[in-house]
Amino acid sequence: MQLNLENIVITGRTFEEYSAFFDLNMDDLKGKKVLDCPSGASSFVATLNKNSIQAKGVDVIYEFDKKVLEQQGIKSIEKIYKDTSWMDVYKMDFYKTKENHRFHRESALKAFIDDYNSQDYIFAKLPNLPFEDDSFDILLSSHLLFVYDDRLDFNFHKDSIVEMLRVAREVRIFPLVDFKNSRVHEVENFSPFVYKILKEFKCEIVKTDFEFQPRADCYLKISR
Repeated sequence: MQLNLENIVITGRTFEEYSAFFDLNMDDLKGKKVLDCPSGASSFVATLNKNSIQAKGVDVIYEFDKKVLEQQGIKSIEKIYKDTSWMDVYKMDFYKTKENHRFHRESALKAFIDDYNSQDYIFAKLPNLPFEDDSFDILLSSHLLFVYDDRLDFNFHKDSIVEMLRVAREVRIFPLVDFKNSRVHEVENFSPFVYKILKEFKCEIVKTDFEFQPRADCYLKISR
């Protein structure tokens, strides 16, 4: 069944945001093959490719052409920022202003659309990735796993991570809280799936300087 794009909010993050999420800079990635999974309308792959770093993105939305993705991306941004009161509970140390937060969304979308091509942006659905074993040195995954633990069950998370580790030697996942940050006041504030994954894989919880959702300032580093 084909994805109904009208029901999908298409947003993307910038390279600067990825760097903050995953505590990485351009020098860290030089000479490496990188996979962004899922990539959405982010400018991460475009930025790496412009800097001669081999990178690819995968996402379910890549079954659509550039024009359709651009139109839906613009609609999504307009919808998100029609009322910005939802940001009042968030920490703005990184973005400083609501306007700058929107600027990241808009600039990411533009760079993504300008770079969009079938070689670097590949249609795929987790937990299946169309790559050979050890195709990448590092895989970065933001705002899917753990975030939607109310609709993606634990088996999906586990199977997706197994598949990620098949194609990449190292996996980093951010953030570790659910979409609503519903456990922010609990001692163990991450998604319950995080604690189960820690028992299943060789993992490390790494604290970063990026914090937008309160106490959502860690990524999960997983290696074989």
